[in-house]
Amino acid sequence: MESRLVRYARWSLYVTVACLPLYTIRWHYGPLPTTLLETLILITVALYVVGRFREGMRSPIRTPYDIPVILLLVAGVISIFVAKDHIGALGLYRAYFLEAAAVFYVAVDLLRRREAIAQLLVAFAAGSCGFAVLNFIVFAQALAVNAVHVGNAPNALYGDANYVAMYMEPPLALATGVVIFATSARWRLFGMAWLAITGLALLLTFSKGGYLGLVALGLLIVTAVPRWRVPVFIGLVVAAVAVSQVPLVSDRLVNTYGSIMGRAQVFNATFAMLRDNPIFGVGLGGYSFKFRGSVPTLYPHDIWLTFWVELGILGLIAFCVILFGLLWRGVRGWAAVPFDSRSAYWGSLAALIVWTVHGIVDSPYWKNDMSVEFWILAAIQVVIIARSKSVPSPQQREGQGEGRL
Repeated sequence: MESRLVRYARWSLYVTVACLPLYTIRWHYGPLPTTLLETLILITVALYVVGRFREGMRSPIRTPYDIPVILLLVAGVISIFVAKDHIGALGLYRAYFLEAAAVFYVAVDLLRRREAIAQLLVAFAAGSCGFAVLNFIVFAQALAVNAVHVGNAPNALYGDANYVAMYMEPPLALATGVVIFATSARWRLFGMAWLAITGLALLLTFSKGGYLGLVALGLLIVTAVPRWRVPVFIGLVVAAVAVSQVPLVSDRLVNTYGSIMGRAQVFNATFAMLRDNPIFGVGLGGYSFKFRGSVPTLYPHDIWLTFWVELGILGLIAFCVILFGLLWRGVRGWAAVPFDSRSAYWGSLAALIVWTVHGIVDSPYWKNDMSVEFWILAAIQVVIIARSKSVPSPQQREGQGEGRL
């Protein structure tokens, strides 16, 4: 029997997921800076730890990723000492790694019930759709005064449209999973609405990395519907061609070659830094490069280079083990996933694949919202794989009922 505190922790987790974009709301507790998202994470973790401790639980749930997670956290500690700004590095470590990993272990325990994942998806949809609506409002205001610049698309809260695109990719993938694998009309309609809102929000970022991620998601959709593979593929190609002809989108795509050359310049500068600091990198927050001599660049626009230059070789290897472990186990475990869990499972796996593809040209994970997003996706997969090891009931095989996805 769960304690009241543990139930509160689960609902606090849902609120945290819905409020991921609100890390932009910042204040201080005395000299200590914090964000609304961080406060929600601390409340969730505190409720969970106290609740489980009172129930007699003294250690976290074991997962297949415990060792690489520990190594990743150790690499983060080392990077704090390597960094020139130790205080700034500590803040990044706290937000991107320590708190995000804590959310992972809390979620792995609290999402073990089937209905908990369904509720989590509703929270994810509420947060991402709410954020999308804010972006629609800002975009409409800019469009009304002819102030839409495709190189820096108007957006709410984040200030950088690429960040919006990377945040929207996991909700979009999860919504797609609900549409394809929902076992009730109610959930499919929910998924279609979620997909339409987040998909439009991603398109309006004019992020070429986001568009690359959409191509990857499209190919995953084709593989997920074998009976309809040819018509779906043709439909997606037609839709992609039609979207590419929309004036603002075509204006953004016309300078793709320049973007590739720009990425090459950033990569070369990063490799030069790594030649001087190949083992430990430059520390958290230590990357600094002015693109074309004037535009400050926070990260190297490649997820692998970012982990290497910020966390060193140990951090890069640890993250590789975690990400490719999730992808490998995710693909291998698909056949055993019960019908009522396939939408969330496919969506989380597709989200990780899309981020991996987008990570070729940008740095997903390296923000407060995206680091927590990553570990929530990982928790969904870990929980469903653990549940799939038990024999599914006839009800699960039939996939009936409004409460199922």
